[in-house]
Amino acid sequence: MLKYQPKPLNPTTTITTVPGDKSISHRSIILASLTKQDIKIEKCLMSTDCLNTINIFQQLGVSINYQKQTGCVDINGVGLHGLKAPKTQLNVGNSGTAIRLISGILAGQSFNSTLTGDASIQTRPMKRIILPLTQMGAKITGNDLHNEKCPPLHITGTALQGITYELPIASAQVKSCILLAGLFANGKTTVIETKATRDHTEIMLKGMGVDIKQIPLKSQGRSITVIPPKTLSYRNHQTLTIPADFSSAAFLIVLALITKIDLTLHNINLNPTRSSLLNVLEGFGIPVKETSDITEFFDGILIKRSASTLGEPAGDIRINITNTLLKNGTVPTELIPLIIDEIPILAIYGLFALGTLTVAEAEELRVKESDRIATIVAMISKLGGTITETSAGFYLQGNPDHTVSDHVCIDPKFDHRIAMAAIIASVASQTPIQLLDSECIETSFPNFMDIIQQLYRT
Repeated sequence: MLKYQPKPLNPTTTITTVPGDKSISHRSIILASLTKQDIKIEKCLMSTDCLNTINIFQQLGVSINYQKQTGCVDINGVGLHGLKAPKTQLNVGNSGTAIRLISGILAGQSFNSTLTGDASIQTRPMKRIILPLTQMGAKITGNDLHNEKCPPLHITGTALQGITYELPIASAQVKSCILLAGLFANGKTTVIETKATRDHTEIMLKGMGVDIKQIPLKSQGRSITVIPPKTLSYRNHQTLTIPADFSSAAFLIVLALITKIDLTLHNINLNPTRSSLLNVLEGFGIPVKETSDITEFFDGILIKRSASTLGEPAGDIRINITNTLLKNGTVPTELIPLIIDEIPILAIYGLFALGTLTVAEAEELRVKESDRIATIVAMISKLGGTITETSAGFYLQGNPDHTVSDHVCIDPKFDHRIAMAAIIASVASQTPIQLLDSECIETSFPNFMDIIQQLYRT
């Protein structure tokens, strides 16, 4: 158990950098392993999740060396067809991204494998990837649990056939699983998504020379078609620099908004499929402006764009509000898939804002690291907020003058984003809390506590 005692924040300008993007770090490790190049990854996220992905590809015969302190990873790729049969089960730990993406790759191999993970992963639904992979010819079995197929996943490597598949749920993980399986399939593979989801896989495959076509649909979504390449290679560079993770930055953005400190975050991933929380906040009345001078006075959020990294737009974000009143509103349902990881910290924003925060059509939260609807509702209730749970979201009544009772005990259910959201609430209210588990934060943001410490007055 962690007993957390916050300290007063420094209101003057603070500049900091959050770790590398977790989604892109996973994909960089995976795809670099499938080239026949020597690839260097800089600013890779060295979280527990990503270290597990590195370990998995080492077990699959890829030579990978890394420096945990610097985030430098050196990978000697083995090519699309150079992976070797693992001698033991492959453990993804707590990572839903890793198990779904790697399943797509292993389904098309010439050997058998088993993917497993921690207790949380072993309750996560995998029918959503097993169904399309089976249509491609894959042979995958899992444990029956609550009318679902859950890990461990036993994968019999086999030849795959390209398919056209319409996603029944908006999920970048499922989409990426199918597209990666398509690299090993006979014929083209097309995924149709009726709601836009994160597009890191498409950007990275395009940067590796893969013939990938994206066609907008009349609705909000698009179709993505991949034609299997003979090889994967980075044509323009063999050093990949990972931008900083917007989902991690979101915790600090909300803290700065609530406490009105002046905070600048460097080199944050501004891919519109990742930074949509800014659109939500702007819709709630927070001024957002793009600028060429991040030091200019502006009561709101300033964005200064820099050169793209790996095809991903990036830039600095400065949060500096003095007079703007925090207000709640209804999150547009079309943005839910794009902010699914930011909803826990958005709930903390809502706790300290005026009016009602409404989140709907977010049933995907039920099958994240925890049942995030239930854990958000429990957390907000413990923090003294007024919140009503629905089947696919919640209504939260906020209060700009909200106070948190001393030493409330929060159970994050081993969910890193719930744990960090609770810490932000503690710091924002200057109220000590207790966390039943804080080690789960290592999953995505290993130096989270250190960065919070940097924001305190010296």
